[in-house]
Amino acid sequence: MEVIGINFGFLFVQLLSIALLIGLPIVSLIDLSKKKLSGAALALWALLICAVPLLGALAYWIVKPTPEIKN
Repeated sequence: MEVIGINFGFLFVQLLSIALLIGLPIVSLIDLSKKKLSGAALALWALLICAVPLLGALAYWIVKPTPEIKN
């Protein structure tokens, strides 16, 4: 397909980056909705993921917030 100007390696990298940019925040928000976090923590995580999608989603998966234990 080089004849018509399509480089498949570059196309693959672009499609993968678009899938990560859209898919990772969506998966993070779905996982966040299933966790039993307090209202403030839930709102801050959702705001972070929506404001800075890729970095917020990566931070979410690195930190992995756990539900608060109430005594």
